[in-house]
Amino acid sequence: MAFEYELAAILVVVLIVLAIGLAFSIGANDETTAPLAAAGTLRFKFVLIIGGAAIAFGTIFLSEGVASLVGQKILGSGIRYTVFMLLAVLISAIVWLIIGSFAGIPLSSTHSLIGSIFGVVIVYAMFSGGVNPEMAFNWEKLGGVVLSWFLSPLFGLLGSYLLYKIIDNLYLSKKKGLNEIEKSERNFAWALLFAIIFAEIWVGANSAEALGILYALYTNGNLTIVGYYFFVVICALIAFLGLFIAGRYVIRNLASQLTDARPSDGFIIQLASSIILMFCTVIFCVPVSHSHVIVFCIIGMNLAKKKEVDYGKLGKMFLFWVLTFPVAAILAGLIYFGFISFGMI
Repeated sequence: MAFEYELAAILVVVLIVLAIGLAFSIGANDETTAPLAAAGTLRFKFVLIIGGAAIAFGTIFLSEGVASLVGQKILGSGIRYTVFMLLAVLISAIVWLIIGSFAGIPLSSTHSLIGSIFGVVIVYAMFSGGVNPEMAFNWEKLGGVVLSWFLSPLFGLLGSYLLYKIIDNLYLSKKKGLNEIEKSERNFAWALLFAIIFAEIWVGANSAEALGILYALYTNGNLTIVGYYFFVVICALIAFLGLFIAGRYVIRNLASQLTDARPSDGFIIQLASSIILMFCTVIFCVPVSHSHVIVFCIIGMNLAKKKEVDYGKLGKMFLFWVLTFPVAAILAGLIYFGFISFGMI
């Protein structure tokens, strides 16, 4: 019995460390500030500080709705995560994301995490929890999450398309001559700063990977409410460091490819994506993929400007996006079933 308590305590520590590691990866893989770095309005160091601070703010003050849904509300009545369930979820999500990285596909960590939760909970209900699988989830909440994954990119496409058309008709198309256009873009470079701060706040608020795990540990009694909020702050600071230390390479690389991009384009894309993230976070409390929303905002912009869209590449990305949920669910279910089979539970 003492050994079981010691093992459980060790696993809780492991889960907290993995959650903090996920927070670091959120900052390290965030490219939201790349258009601002490309615009050259601010020194690169200040771009990183502003972006990291905005992510940290959103994580600390605006994330609880999404975290509570992932960490408890998505589950059926009476079900609580165990440490082994959470461990299987994290292992599965991380493995699938690594596979996606090697394939060169920007997979969604949110889709991977929710898919992993689905697989683990179904196996738990069938083999160890004594729960009817039909009662294992709050299907209304889960259905809302999955529906949001399809609607949020589409609204991102529509939003950026309409924003460009409105701003172009009311302002951009009226600028004639190189001097007027350059002056206009300099103004948009400053507007872009505020759009990116707004976007980064909601990136931090909607990133449920780390905080969902912490909230689950709180609801199953492994963390106190004080402990939960303490680690929320820690994750926020770690996300800041992730962007400042490791994210700089992603941002600088992408910024070097955006030197010909107009600040007005970046402003429209970031504003459209941040509005989508804000509604998903505050109104509906559902975790969505920021990268998917951004991709479709860019497509909406290209359609509005009558630019060519690479549908072949988009099709490959879409295939991996659709596969993420079922593959992560199967992988996580097999991992958790392995825990059961080896008598670890």
